[in-house]
Amino acid sequence: MTNATAAPERRRFPAPTPNDTLVSPVVEGRSITFRLYAPEAHTVALRGDLVEGEPRGGFQRDQQGIWTLTLQDVTPGTYRYQYVVDQAIVPDPRNPMISPTHTTVMNLVRVTAPETLSEDTTDVPHGSIASVWYPSPVFGGHRRMQVYTPPKTLRTSGELPVLYLLHGGGDCDASWSTVGRAGFILDNLIATGSAVPMLIVMPSGHAPGLRTGPAGSPAMTANPANDPFTADLLQGVMPWVEANLGAAACPERRALAGLSMGGVQAGNIGIVHSHLFRYLGIFSSGWFPEVRAEFESTQGEAMRAAAERYHLVWVAWGSTDIARPNSLAMLEMFDRHGIRYTARETGGGHTWANWRDYLRDMAPLLFR
Repeated sequence: MTNATAAPERRRFPAPTPNDTLVSPVVEGRSITFRLYAPEAHTVALRGDLVEGEPRGGFQRDQQGIWTLTLQDVTPGTYRYQYVVDQAIVPDPRNPMISPTHTTVMNLVRVTAPETLSEDTTDVPHGSIASVWYPSPVFGGHRRMQVYTPPKTLRTSGELPVLYLLHGGGDCDASWSTVGRAGFILDNLIATGSAVPMLIVMPSGHAPGLRTGPAGSPAMTANPANDPFTADLLQGVMPWVEANLGAAACPERRALAGLSMGGVQAGNIGIVHSHLFRYLGIFSSGWFPEVRAEFESTQGEAMRAAAERYHLVWVAWGSTDIARPNSLAMLEMFDRHGIRYTARETGGGHTWANWRDYLRDMAPLLFR
């Protein structure tokens, strides 16, 4: 009897498909073409920043199973998007540019033009953005934040000032550094001398495990002590940044800003703990009416102290912004308590297009 050696089984690779060479999205001028290989799908739609309201259909399917949609006359800027395939929400598998939120992953697409140069990758020295894990004494374990560090060639000696920049409801620590273009905005401002070199610390503003809507979340209450993020910022993030990243540890060199939910967090923390900061930015935000009434009735002394301490309180919102009424009412409250501010109403709504511009416009006013 002979022993036969079995021939090794040949590896089988998937058969080639049109998806192997598919390019999506394709940007040509101010048009964007989205493509998805989904031969078994019955419907495909687009959702995200480029679509108002319900997901947009209109994709055309060819004989190979490739679905295509072209949008014309897109306003230049950076946009998030996803596909809805037979009611399942999925990212574009052919686009490696992503922007995570608190609960999902979205793709990014950019339409560039001269008016977007402030947030583009221009020929200037670039800083870096790092994902940093710090020990959280509030939540336990380690939490992630994003940190922008300016170019070494453009830094002055000594400790760097720091802007703590907060995201909105449903977003995450990586939102400002991806769809918010924070790093590129500061690169361009610092390169021209319009802004001083600074750190930007972008923490996660959601408490772990909480899934309540923005109006019912701890972040949107009148007492910052009810929001565990407040304790995490003050006891975890700020001490770690100052101990490990060369950040200045004095109020004159600290700024705090946020958008939407993060704007309420910035207002809560910045007013009640005004001894820690000298610059405050609130974008597309303001307390809801019942919350604002409680805040004013309980934090009058804190507002009077803030009125004496802040060098700058910078507030902006869009003309069609859902937060416009709350922003205006907040300023009336500030007036009653002597808080001086710079306020701006721009065009547009509750969008990243506005928030990027607000960061661009506020940053040059910091630490002067």
